[in-house]
Amino acid sequence: MNKQLEVVHSLLTEEQMEQVNFSLIEALHMNKQVHLMCYKQGQYIIETGFIQFVDYLQCV
Repeated sequence: MNKQLEVVHSLLTEEQMEQVNFSLIEALHMNKQVHLMCYKQGQYIIETGFIQFVDYLQCV
């Protein structure tokens, strides 16, 4: 049943990644709420919240 609900994830272009990065930095500095969608185990998961910090060591 879960296999039928799986979706194919898409990859971001370099320009899209830069836009996401800019949006996250802006949200961090302006204390804006963000809605993040991530792909995990065949499904898209949406998280809503505020950016408190960025762990640049984990971003590589």
